Amino acid sequence: MTGEDARARRAALAEAIREASRAGRLSGREELGAELAARGLPLPEGAGAAELDALLAGALAENGDLASVESASGESLYHAPPLLSRTYAAILARKGSPVLLVAGEVRTSSAEYPRPVPVELFEQPPFELSPEEIGEALKAMATSPDYSDITYTTTTGGSVWLFSTRHLERRYAAFLAQRAEEEALEGG
Repeated sequence: MTGEDARARRAALAEAIREASRAGRLSGREELGAELAARGLPLPEGAGAAELDALLAGALAENGDLASVESASGESLYHAPPLLSRTYAAILARKGSPVLLVAGEVRTSSAEYPRPVPVELFEQPPFELSPEEIGEALKAMATSPDYSDITYTTTTGGSVWLFSTRHLERRYAAFLAQRAEEEALEGG
């Protein structure tokens, strides 16, 4: 593959990643390889994953508006943060594993905002987990030392809020959850 061919493929990959990001999707290696072929720029005969990975690395290096995030399965997924935020990309990347999805969001909310998260949040978009999936994820976390920091508090109204003890103290998390519940009941 000539330098000009590689540049054209990197530019096509960058545009494909931006298009997927505009549509609210992450792009994986397989999808991007197919996208190159659809644009009339297939990889040369005999080229494999290593060549595509090199093109993707080059596309990221040449385009500061592109980034990658690791999926729950360890696959690199690509997006354009100005079009699809890093936070949303991380949620999408974890969708294959309810445990990682719930734990990641709880830890992020506890650390960055800081606030606990109502369990019902995970039934809503973009998470869209069933109550059964949430229950199974919570059971799995309760028995794994990797998630020993994920715990809960229950408000006087009976709602359950999750938080990470790495970032929030139990009493403060309980206070924040109670206050959020009361504000919601008051309408705002």
